Amino acid sequence: DEEVSSDRKVAVLYAQGTIVNGKGEIGQIGGDSFATTIGTLRQDPKVAAVVLRVNSPGGSATASDQMQRELKLLSQKKPLIVSMGDMAASGGYYISANAQRIFAQPNTITGSIGVIGLNLNFQKLASNQGLTWDVVKTSKFADSTTVSRPKTKEELAIAQKSVNQIYE
Repeated sequence: DEEVSSDRKVAVLYAQGTIVNGKGEIGQIGGDSFATTIGTLRQDPKVAAVVLRVNSPGGSATASDQMQRELKLLSQKKPLIVSMGDMAASGGYYISANAQRIFAQPNTITGSIGVIGLNLNFQKLASNQGLTWDVVKTSKFADSTTVSRPKTKEELAIAQKSVNQIYE
């Protein structure tokens, strides 16, 4: 048997942790840094294919979309194989979608792309502690993200529209 040697390599890239905007910390996948790494692998002529190991509950929709876009570009140029770990949910599922092949175990938790928005209201809690707010604002919706009062129907409609746009 003759041994074959090649300068071309298969890159193994780990997407492990919560997906966040920016660089990310230990236990997180930073959208910016991860997208840069994917772009580097896509442009490297020595990388013949990429295996993406995903173990993530998801996280930031913006960062997930940023990473997914880079992975889509990569998959158009090189084979992309996904190996799912214990969890590839929400954004972890989304970034896996452009692979030519996806491998998962029967116990892998995957799927569930969803978007939520939180509107906090500390008015009662603050009032119970004797805290009050005085508001000065420049427009009708300038304080729409405040935690000092319940949201109006208009503010909730704007927040719902934003959630729907992200989901789309």
